[in-house]
Amino acid sequence: MRWIREHKLIAGLLALLFVLVFIFTISMAFGGGNNSLTNLVNSGTNGVSGFLSSLGNGIRNQVVGIFSHGEMQERIDELEKENDELRRELAAAKLEESQLDQLKELSRLLNYDYIKQGYEVVTADVTLKDGSNWTSEFTIDRGTEAGITEGKIVINGVGLVGKVSDAGEGWAKVASIIDSGNKVSFKLSRDGGQLGIVTGNSQGYISGYMLDEESTVVEGDILLTSGMGTYPEGLEIGNVRTVVNNSNTLIKEITVEPSVDLNSLRKVSVIL
Repeated sequence: MRWIREHKLIAGLLALLFVLVFIFTISMAFGGGNNSLTNLVNSGTNGVSGFLSSLGNGIRNQVVGIFSHGEMQERIDELEKENDELRRELAAAKLEESQLDQLKELSRLLNYDYIKQGYEVVTADVTLKDGSNWTSEFTIDRGTEAGITEGKIVINGVGLVGKVSDAGEGWAKVASIIDSGNKVSFKLSRDGGQLGIVTGNSQGYISGYMLDEESTVVEGDILLTSGMGTYPEGLEIGNVRTVVNNSNTLIKEITVEPSVDLNSLRKVSVIL
């Protein structure tokens, strides 16, 4: 009885089949043929066959559907895997492009005379941005183990970055040219006889003045380190943004846009 309760559909079909067989047997006993009882049996048999056929087809379609779903899920998994691989390849390509740009930047160092004169240079990555205005001071990943000590000059492929303010094993702090403690003697690139001094300020740019009140400095002039003082000669500092004649001091005051983009600085070189 329990089996019948748990398998009502199968039990019903078996009962129906048993009744049809019973009727068919009686029909044959009374002569078979085309009597109404036989027709009833045939109709019932056909109905049961059709029902069983439909039921089988439904089960088969469900089974096929299950397998089709499984194959579809496998394909989805494959596509997701391919998508992840493409994302990784794209990220790697962007990294390689970024590194290539940095190497191109650093390769410009070969154009400087002090490299040709035998100065040794150590390259490093910017690892830590210090303070609210990090462009005035930052940390690099090379230090005393590479020969970097306080006072060493820091450059990149474009020009002067600043100088080392402190160093230890595996690190060094760099005070950039916009730091108020940095003073640089310069000359005009078009006329090495016109000299001046620039220093950083709290506004995040460079300002200074010409030593000669008769200087012909104009907006757009490029400034180079003069070689007097700490910095080697010939490093590009920046270009003149404004020129103001100070009537009180009778000197020409200038503001300068640094050649190096300190906001996007990633690699630097230290002159040993």
